[in-house]
Amino acid sequence: MNILNPGKFKCIVFNQLRHTWTFLLFICDFLAKIYRTPRITDHQEQLANHNNNNNNNNNDLIMEQDMPEEEVGQPEEALPQQDNGEHVARFNAIQAAVELMDAASDLDEEEEEEDDDVDVDYGDTDSDSEFEEMYSDEWSSSSDEQDEGTELSKSVLNVFLSPDQQSQVASQLPMYAFQPLRLVKCQYRDKNIPGGFPLARSGHRIIASNSHLYSLGGYNPRSAMSASRHGRCLLFQELWSYNFATRTWRLELNAGNAANMPVELASNALTIHNNVLISHGGTGYPFGVSCSNDCYIYRTASAGATPGVDRLQVKGDLPTAQYGPGIVIHKHFLYTIGGTTGFDYTCDVYRLDLRTGIWENVYISRPEMRDDPEGRYRHEVVYDGKHIFVLGGGTSHSVYDLQRIPAYNLEANCWDYFETYPDQRAVDADDGNRGYPKPRKCFSCVQHQSSTGDNEAFITGGLQGDFSTYFSDIWKLNLRTKHWYRIDTAILPRPLYFHSAAHSDNGCMYVFGGIEYIDKEMRRRNDLYKMWMTVPKLSEMCWDAITYYNDNLDLYDRKTLLKAGIPKRFTERLPPQRRRRLDPSQPDPSMLISLYSNPKRARSSTQ
Repeated sequence: MNILNPGKFKCIVFNQLRHTWTFLLFICDFLAKIYRTPRITDHQEQLANHNNNNNNNNNDLIMEQDMPEEEVGQPEEALPQQDNGEHVARFNAIQAAVELMDAASDLDEEEEEEDDDVDVDYGDTDSDSEFEEMYSDEWSSSSDEQDEGTELSKSVLNVFLSPDQQSQVASQLPMYAFQPLRLVKCQYRDKNIPGGFPLARSGHRIIASNSHLYSLGGYNPRSAMSASRHGRCLLFQELWSYNFATRTWRLELNAGNAANMPVELASNALTIHNNVLISHGGTGYPFGVSCSNDCYIYRTASAGATPGVDRLQVKGDLPTAQYGPGIVIHKHFLYTIGGTTGFDYTCDVYRLDLRTGIWENVYISRPEMRDDPEGRYRHEVVYDGKHIFVLGGGTSHSVYDLQRIPAYNLEANCWDYFETYPDQRAVDADDGNRGYPKPRKCFSCVQHQSSTGDNEAFITGGLQGDFSTYFSDIWKLNLRTKHWYRIDTAILPRPLYFHSAAHSDNGCMYVFGGIEYIDKEMRRRNDLYKMWMTVPKLSEMCWDAITYYNDNLDLYDRKTLLKAGIPKRFTERLPPQRRRRLDPSQPDPSMLISLYSNPKRARSSTQ
């Protein structure tokens, strides 16, 4: 009967009202959140399920004796509950990127109609904060915009929330921010099974299209020992492709499905012409004992062709069989400059008419008689339409500098020399640095055309002739002004040489493999890095943002992606639609596996 006591009754009533008022405030706040984000209410349960799932997809592969081992089956840890605001922000970022891609596509098409030869620059390298804000804008509160974007929003969200729950990984990624001239490691190992990506290697070559990176050949002494026991080629007799959007590797060609696969697959030269890969020269193992002067054509399924390798049937004055040359395609000619047989080094110039298959010797360098460049190998060549510039390179015990650069004059059929200008910011008198990159060989180099129309060359890594100095720096050379610039915002994690680099048409550079030098130890690697050399078109940045959050777009048919607002030219960069497998850890029966991988080294999922 204490409830009849007025004092106690008042306490009970106010206590109950306090809890009731708190509950009402919670309901109002909850309804307000639903009203502000109507487009994702149908997926709240899916998002909650994704937040509670465990994630063990970021386990890295352990390299033991330069052979990869997949370390799976780590103890599972429950992921912390994610705030709904984080999912809203990430979804908003993707939707904003798609909407910007639509707008940028229209801008790109208009600009291309006005001038097909000029790459439009839609930004400034100093406005990183603006790009970061670009992908985190909140949804507009306009009801008209919400009605018009409802169908598109659901399509994009369906892509974001994949059936195999890969968005769980995306939800943990930092917010996307476009950052040019920053070196970023491409995390691909969690997307590929052991044997489904290239092993560590050096002496290989890579080249890129707008959708794929291709890696040909290479060498690893430990893999060579295993290959020798099984009677296989001691070099990697393989051609791999890497899809930029899905971060997946694919073994395109090997000795098993390509009868004409060459065996001289170290320090050859590789280029791409009309979406067809062409290699020239190279050496087998032991190096210099067997060299090649052949040209091979590689057709890949990734490029929509029937896979295969063909050796070009040529005639005429063939170049000497050697390795470490540089090649350039000018008009309908393939030019090759320099190289070595393992004993002699040249800087001779030959060219192959790709229409007739006839080789022609156009210049024999005689440095002992006239002002011709000395013989060299593992140099790099860049091209501005009039000259083929020869950067660095060397012999077994020497290297050539990068201050006075020889260039073959395509019209006058002679050698010209160009003095370059230093980067005054890099001058360090105490260190003996005069503002130029130090002489080197076995480095990598790519070139691209900037938005101003200037041709620029980027070099990375390398070593000096004494095999005691190794480089991790990155430099840029403007071929018009002949001015060197040291890239201060990007550097290789460790000194690297005998690696390879390539660039896609959108201005992104990729560096793969090589020998890593650290603490007087050398180790071959299969790491892949990317760096934007310039600010590309806005649509390219939007596509980069979408693939940053969604690396599984190949699970969806093209119609779904087109309805989501992704332009056709970007969906064409994706590999063919793959089927959803119940156990993603098991290989696809149709997928080729490297013969050089050792499955016994792969750790079991129960370990």
